[in-house]
Amino acid sequence: MTTTTDITRPPLTLSDIVPFVDFCREAEKLKLATRSGLQWMLRYRHENGLIASGAVVEKRLNPTAKRPALFIVKPRFIAWLANDSQQAA
Repeated sequence: MTTTTDITRPPLTLSDIVPFVDFCREAEKLKLATRSGLQWMLRYRHENGLIASGAVVEKRLNPTAKRPALFIVKPRFIAWLANDSQQAA
């Protein structure tokens, strides 16, 4: 049985999911965003829909860690960014 989420979200590969720091480096290299701009977006990830869209994954690598490690799901982040831009227009 196929659900609607299966139709709208193509399958992911491991190369689609990258640590936040690596994503920042790549975005800065391509001059798409600055690290501080991306940090601002992630600071409000629960409010702006990054978590709900699946564009950002929080993972506590150590159960006693106060803050989770952040990973970016690149295809979903791009979709969130494009959708967010359309809503702002």
